[in-house]
This record gives sequence, structure tokens and C-alpha cells, in this order.
Amino acid sequence: MPCLRSVFVGFALLGCASESPTVPAADAALADVPAADVDFAHGVRGRRYCEVLAGTVSGATVQLDVYNTYGLNECPEAAWRALDVAMVRAQLGVPAVVLNGPRYWTLDAFESAAVQDPTVRSFGGIPMRVAGRIEVPVAVAAAGTSPYIDRTVRRDTTVRFAAGGRVYELLDASAHVYVMQSYTVQREAQTEASLADLGARLTQLPMGWRFRTRVLTEDVLVVAEGGLATVTTDELNNTYQRSQQTP
Repeated sequence: MPCLRSVFVGFALLGCASESPTVPAADAALADVPAADVDFAHGVRGRRYCEVLAGTVSGATVQLDVYNTYGLNECPEAAWRALDVAMVRAQLGVPAVVLNGPRYWTLDAFESAAVQDPTVRSFGGIPMRVAGRIEVPVAVAAAGTSPYIDRTVRRDTTVRFAAGGRVYELLDASAHVYVMQSYTVQREAQTEASLADLGARLTQLPMGWRFRTRVLTEDVLVVAEGGLATVTTDELNNTYQRSQQTP
């Protein structure tokens, strides 16, 4: 089968990975936060999570399950570094697995369930469950894609960005607004504070696109309408969802 290369699938990018992920050394000292001590529905901003993306091929379609640690744990560093792609492929019986993370939320609350399937699976001792499901044509998966391309992910979520909080947004040439839902430290060290100058670091924005950051004067809800979310990514793999708001 073709390599499933760089296909954006909602929370992450799907690529052909065979090694454990690398993360900046600054993350190595991060302590895991017990689930009992965290309000996972409303204490979301700044929380850390990781994903396992599992792909199979059915006819002309690549089917993907996105396993996510959120609501179960904050992706313990030692276990994540030790997680082996080949082991997870064998455990799930799938031809393609990608490790995505660690990532950090930039939204404030989940107003509806962020879980597609509540069944908990453990990968290398890290509990996860399916947060989204994707179907991508094989031709698209094999060809790959670039940042700033729309993709759809099947999930039933409504997320809240709270008044008084800062948001990080992409505006496309058709005036659609995409709100960042998470940033990643996979390509370079980032913190939420460093996102203030993210616009200066995005050098591949398509013509007519721009980045902005602002402090909200009222709550903003972003809804996966009809069970589908329209998502995109920037060149650093930070993830955004199209909002119902206008510029």
C-alpha cells in the first residue's frame, strides 16, 4: 500500500513515522497530572495531550481512528518517549500508526463530548480513547498535502473560547476564520506566550491569508456542524478549526 504521507486529520498530521517522537528537552521535566485533579471539561487551556493515529485501507479509502489521551492523563513523558510504533501497529492490527504529540490546548472548555468511542485502550501503559474518525481517499493520502488545506474530521464537539482569553486565528482569502485549538512542540519549542509573535514566524501563508491574535470581549463557541469539523494546520503543525464567526 502507499505510504500515508502528511495527511491532515483533525487533531494532527498523518505521516509515515517509524520512530518514537522527539520533543524539546524542556518537556522532560513535566509532571503528569492525575486525572482526578483536573477538570477536563472546563479546565482545558494549557493542558497537554498526545495522540495515536491508526490507519487502515478499505478499497479506495484510508480509514483513521484518532486515539487521544485527553480526559484520561496528560501523556506521561517517559512512557510517551518509549512508545514504539511497530508495537502499536501489532497491537491494533493496522498497517499505519503515527504518534502525534505532545500538544497543548488553546481552547477553554468542551461544551459537548470530545470522545467518539469511550472504549479505553492502553498503548505502552498510556490510556487513550478514540476522539475522532476520518476517511481520506487513498490518492490523497499517498500524494500528501500542505498546510493551510481544509480537511474534515467526524466528531461531535462544541468548544468554548472564553471572554477575556486570547485566541490565535487564521483568516483565509474567503474571510473564513479558523481558531487555533492546540499548538505543538514537535517542530520547535513553543509556549502559549510565544504564540503572540507566531504571525512573524509563519512564512508560508497562502496569498490572501493572514494571522491575527486578539483578546475576546465575549465567549466564542466553535461547533462541529452536522458531526463534521473543518480543520486546517499551519506550517508548524498547530491545529485550527473553522469557526462560525465572521471577521
